[in-house]
Amino acid sequence: MTCPVCWFPGNDPAAERCAQCGWVLPVAGQQYAQPVPVSPPISVNPISVNPVSGYPVSGPPPVGYHTGYYPPVPVPARSRGLRVVLPLTVIVVVLVIASTVIAVVRLTGRDTGTVAGSAAAGVTALDSPSAATPAGSAAPAVTSAAPAATSAPAADPRAQAAAVDAVLDASIASRKKLNDAIKLVGDCTLIEKAIGDLRTVGTERESQMASVSRFDLSALPRGEELRSLLNEALSYSLAADRSFVLWAQAVQGSGCGGGGSGHYDEAQAQSRNASAAKERFVAVWNPVVAPYGLRYRSSNDI
Repeated sequence: MTCPVCWFPGNDPAAERCAQCGWVLPVAGQQYAQPVPVSPPISVNPISVNPVSGYPVSGPPPVGYHTGYYPPVPVPARSRGLRVVLPLTVIVVVLVIASTVIAVVRLTGRDTGTVAGSAAAGVTALDSPSAATPAGSAAPAVTSAAPAATSAPAADPRAQAAAVDAVLDASIASRKKLNDAIKLVGDCTLIEKAIGDLRTVGTERESQMASVSRFDLSALPRGEELRSLLNEALSYSLAADRSFVLWAQAVQGSGCGGGGSGHYDEAQAQSRNASAAKERFVAVWNPVVAPYGLRYRSSNDI
């Protein structure tokens, strides 16, 4: 229990009476005794007290009153400034780090093609005409040197002539195979084999014509004229080959009784047409290929 006026026994714990009201300290377990005035009563200022904490709520404490409550120590102005500046410094550092990370992500995520194009253009903010040219004056034209166009290698006329010359050699081999098959049919020997060889000759002629049609003869003098004349000669030879096949089949069907004479006559007519076309071809061919070291040809060498 405490003194109902002073709320605690005096300022000096060893005192036997309350310094404010004069109450005598009780014996343990007893209430306060009535006050024994030893001096004129001391005027006590009533104050509002919190019944839970026992601390004054408002108003100045009475003289000599000790509440046990210590007010906060005033913080110097410099310390208060540090408390404010330190959180601001931390925030600024965090923002700088975050902006750096964002800049790195944007830089690494940029399209490499765009970066390369900007580097190739060679135009920067400091070098731009708008930054260096005063207002009202015309900006100088920005020009870039275009790379020199790489010209394609010139076509080799000798190589083009050699390609045609190889087709002529193949045509000679086909004609020899044709003549051998015609002889077998005329002798009524191995007609089935002869028919197969005649058909093979026709396939070879078609392949030779296709090769001549796709050759590049742009560097060869009179190249397109040579192409046309050679294809004409080969087409007549192909027509003769097909007629010879029909003749051989007729001979086989008649048991070598002389059938298929009409097909034979047609084949011979186409062969004459082919020979005339070959003559026209070699008349142009030999002068053109003479500088390239290719051999001289007659109509029988095709």
